[in-house]
Formats: sequence, structure tokens, C-alpha cells
Amino acid sequence: MNLPIEIKNYIESELNFESINNIKEDAKKISKNYRENIRNGNSIISKRSEAIAYALSRMPATYGAVSTVLEKTLEIYNPQIKNVADIGAGTGTAGIAINELMNVDKIDCFEREDAMIETGREICNNYSDLKEKVVWNKLDIVSDKIDNKYDMIISAYMINELKENQIEDVIEKIWNITNDMIIIVEPGTFQGYINIMKVKEKILKLGGNIIAPCMSKECSLPKDDWCNFYCRIQRTKIHKNLKLGNSPFEDEKFMYIAITKKKIKENNKARIIRHPLIYNGYVKLKVCKDEGVQEIIITKKEKEKYKIARKSNHGDLL
Repeated sequence: MNLPIEIKNYIESELNFESINNIKEDAKKISKNYRENIRNGNSIISKRSEAIAYALSRMPATYGAVSTVLEKTLEIYNPQIKNVADIGAGTGTAGIAINELMNVDKIDCFEREDAMIETGREICNNYSDLKEKVVWNKLDIVSDKIDNKYDMIISAYMINELKENQIEDVIEKIWNITNDMIIIVEPGTFQGYINIMKVKEKILKLGGNIIAPCMSKECSLPKDDWCNFYCRIQRTKIHKNLKLGNSPFEDEKFMYIAITKKKIKENNKARIIRHPLIYNGYVKLKVCKDEGVQEIIITKKEKEKYKIARKSNHGDLL
């Protein structure tokens, strides 16, 4: 699940214009801010070198997470989507993933930070498959208004930056400008899970229908437990340098919710929410079903189910 080669090459060529040491420091600071979840509503990224550091250190993982979310969502509900709004677009990662996996005509990127808009516009303009589709707009979703309506709204790693008391208002704004789908992606931390549960609760009150990943309206996990999902990202030489690690890959953990205003067919499947445990003659799975979270065991006697279970992964539908 890697960034398109044109984009990867363009981003990495930006190192010719910035000191690698400066970018390392900025990447470390950005990572710390995301990890510590400082929710004061202030800017995390405000200057050019920080935007480039973000593109180099975070875009590969964000792209992988959003692409995985789109794939899991579209296997359940895949309507005709022609125009998309990306709220808190950063450097345009979600728009790139949408363009790779969906047939859309236009992507409006809304971002409040000038440095992110400048960098995102350059990245998109240097990708032949995307430059005619993307329009960049300076906007703060907390204080500004969007007048247009869209078939789909996506927002990745943005709710995490809001103050607690801003989340419901922002979700209602997003709800009011979509004709059909909303997809929200958050870090795969406990706080990211809490954010998604708040989004879920608000959207259900507004009349939305959950597409993925939840199979039930009420989460039956204990208060001190949570679920998340992950994708594996290949690291380039520069990426390893910035991350100060030698591993050829990293696992990006994330949480998400996909919702529609439309009615969708009932889904009697189960979502695997932990890594499957494979034993001699049986597979143990923790799944989210309509009735809530359950542990199920599939034995070798259940031939076809057993084959499927052994090949299944965390996050899959069963």
C-alpha cells in the first residue's frame, strides 16, 4: 500500500531544498505532537520545512491507512461518487488515495495552514493523474463555513487536533455538507478510538447509517479496552533515516468510521478486531457482530469456514 511512485519521487526530491537535519528535527517534533495528543487547537505545522518533514515522515503511513479504510468501506458500500471534500487535507494524502481507488471528477482540499496548502498543491500539481481534479481552499473547519455539497467527505487525522468541545459541532458541519458518505480516520490509539466513538454517537443521532468497521450500533467492549486496525508500510532509505530505525517496514495503527445518509443492506457478517489465533485444528477469533463483540472458535470440522478463517486477517470481514 505505497504512495504512487511519481509522488514518492517528487516528495523525496524536496530534500534538495531543505537541510536534512532541520527536517529530522521537524519530523521528531511533529511525531511527538501527534503521539502526545496536545489538543489545544493550535497549529502543529506552520512553516515550509515542517510541511516537507510531514510529507516525508507521515504521508506514506497516512496514505496506507486511508487506502486500507477505503478498501474496507467500498467492499460493503460502493456508490457512484463524483465530488469529494477532504477536510483538514494536510498535504493531500487522502485525495491521492481516493484518486487511486475511486473514479471521481473533483476533490476539494480544505486546509487551514498555508505551508501545508503550498506543499500539497505542489505535490498534486506534479502528479499527472491528479492535478486537474484537485482544488485547494484555505479554511478552518471550526470557524469557517463551506457552502457546497459533496457526495463524500473524508477527514484523516484531523479530529485528533480539535479541542474536546469542538468535535460535535465540526461533525454536524460535515454532516450538513454531504449528500451520501462520510469517512473519518484517526490514530489507532485509545484516544483515537474515543474520538471515533464520539463521531459515531453524533452521526447516529443525526440519522446516519454505519458502513464500517462497526457491525453494531453500541460498542460492547469494556471501558478500558478499544479496537484499532493496521496496515504495513514499506520504508524508503529517507524514511528510515527520519524515523531513526533500520526496519524495512512499519505498521501504521489507525481507527476509522465510514457512514452514509442512505439506507444500506443489512450485513450479517462479522469484523475481525484482533489478530486471529491459529491453533492445531481450530482458529480463535475476536469479532464485532450485530450482537456486539464476541470470541468465536472455528474448528477443522467446519471445512470451508476453517479455510477462510485461517487465511483471514485483523480487520477483515468474516
